[in-house]
Amino acid sequence: MSIFVFAYNINAVLEDGTEVTGVTGCIENNKRIYKLSNNTVLTGAKKIKEIKSIFYTIPAHFLPIIMSKEYV
Repeated sequence: MSIFVFAYNINAVLEDGTEVTGVTGCIENNKRIYKLSNNTVLTGAKKIKEIKSIFYTIPAHFLPIIMSKEYV
């Protein structure tokens, strides 16, 4: 199982209205996931609704590929 980190230090609003900081975006098992600093995966009602700020670790031309992955 390989994990590819594409973004870090994400500040976002979740589907339930909660604001979170320090989230990491990664590809794991060919799926796009977001994790809190304690490795909790943001899913269901805790999915990201709106990203306020983000630091990407990849060049911009890879973003369409990353965003096309299934968001768990």
